[in-house]
Amino acid sequence: LASVRHVLSDIFLPAGYPASVSPGMVARNYYQIYNALQAFCSSVSGLLASRGALEGVGVGDASASATQALLLTVLKDVFSRLTTIIAAYYFGTSLYPETKTFRFLADVVNDASIVLDTLVPYIGAINLSSSLPFIPSGANLQILALCTSGALRSLCGLIAGGSKAALTNHFASPLSGKGDVGELNAKDASRETVIGLLGMLLGTLLIPYINTRTSTYLSLFVLVVGHLLCNYLAVRSVVLRTLNRQRVAILWSDFCDAPGMTKSEALSPSNVASRELVLGKPDCLRSTTGRIIGRCVLGTSMRTVLSCCGVEHIKMALRTFEKEKYILFVAERSRRSGWSSPRPTIFVCFKDGYTQMDQLRAWIHSIEVAAQLTDGEGSKGYAATADILQATHLAVQKDLPQFVRCLMGAGWDTTEDSMMFGSPGNLILRTDNDGELKKQR
Repeated sequence: LASVRHVLSDIFLPAGYPASVSPGMVARNYYQIYNALQAFCSSVSGLLASRGALEGVGVGDASASATQALLLTVLKDVFSRLTTIIAAYYFGTSLYPETKTFRFLADVVNDASIVLDTLVPYIGAINLSSSLPFIPSGANLQILALCTSGALRSLCGLIAGGSKAALTNHFASPLSGKGDVGELNAKDASRETVIGLLGMLLGTLLIPYINTRTSTYLSLFVLVVGHLLCNYLAVRSVVLRTLNRQRVAILWSDFCDAPGMTKSEALSPSNVASRELVLGKPDCLRSTTGRIIGRCVLGTSMRTVLSCCGVEHIKMALRTFEKEKYILFVAERSRRSGWSSPRPTIFVCFKDGYTQMDQLRAWIHSIEVAAQLTDGEGSKGYAATADILQATHLAVQKDLPQFVRCLMGAGWDTTEDSMMFGSPGNLILRTDNDGELKKQR
């Protein structure tokens, strides 16, 4: 038995395990278990989807031709490739900072494509064009469903690939030394292959008995719910040591709640993981109780600031942050055409030469400003906003060094640049002594 266990470990686990992987991967083996279960459910439900997609392109239909099936496959492939290009542009920079969110969303999108493919044979019987002329007939609905499922599947492939690469990179980061990302990725692929094979074999035995509409719907519902539940639990169990906006907000809130004499340690990565929201919006600012108190846009351009802030406020902010590598601007409520929420919206511009620590400082400062602006009734005027910016600036300058030391002591990686999505649209090169903006790149 020991020799069998040793052989299986060599096949499916990276060399040097557990010293060669992140502590979170060893301590939270639930991820591997839940990930295996969700892959199994996905493999079985994928067979139902494949059967529906084949029927959709004409398999089993005497009136269908190979040319029609080929053209439909090409059309579906066109939609898939276009989706990949567009999704890479919109989501590419968000995949690493928000790994857990996109890892879960990838499977939500994948299940949506599976549901569409499975229902394609039944969609063909729908005919609403007589009463609703703007809705296409059943055959056209089938084509639309197949193209949509292809687009969703390619979207899943893109965001799943990016988020899984980020997770693999994290798992291959032990506390000392550096793990082998290539081997870890290969071993993970081998485990998923075995699980997928088992799911396919079981599905092959079950599919012949799932041949009615009721049994198809029931089986699909059970598999999709099981898949999403296991995936959610798997993502929740992941412990990451890198800092993103939500984790910093949790850590800072706990740090501020601690009495003055006990501000000597920060929450551990596992403690933060248990409080982290899988589907939390990254630009939301939250209070110590988790309530949304505002919105912050990191790395915005001065064009956006000029359209949302008054001239006097901009001059005041430039003077206040003259010696910093970032500048905070609070949008005027009357100018926020795109954001009707009464909560404050804060824009952050960065100066040339900013670092990861400047991003961290700007985000924490934004949390403090939003907390002060939402404290009390009514909106704050220009003078009150200026006082809040200056007071919170001094408070953050005082507490941030101790906060960073606590983070490093708790095992957090403060060197990774994962606070902002991509690079800022513009950088401020310099301002004059009066706080006037001189150059912007």
